[in-house]
Amino acid sequence: MKIVAALLLCALVVLAVAVDDESLRDHTNGQPGCRTQEELDRRFWRNNFDPTRFWECTTLNQAASAVTCEEHTGQVGLAWFDERQECVDWSEWQHTMPVAPPSRP
Repeated sequence: MKIVAALLLCALVVLAVAVDDESLRDHTNGQPGCRTQEELDRRFWRNNFDPTRFWECTTLNQAASAVTCEEHTGQVGLAWFDERQECVDWSEWQHTMPVAPPSRP
């Protein structure tokens, strides 16, 4: 009986951690609302649907601009690498889990 209770408890803990982790992920295109100083300070935000694009916040309470790596760098064949906050060659790009920005449009 103790073994069954321990296994049930472990299953509940694993489920709780999985649900909590899922709630942190962002399932939208990632566009920030540009309504906080944090969003302006960071400036660039990942586009969750297209790794060749990102969002740029330049003015408080104004919509973020969609930018391509080609527009930003003048080079073709680059992808936005959020952890480095820059466009990189595809050989350097790594997928990371999307995280929601502080505000939405």
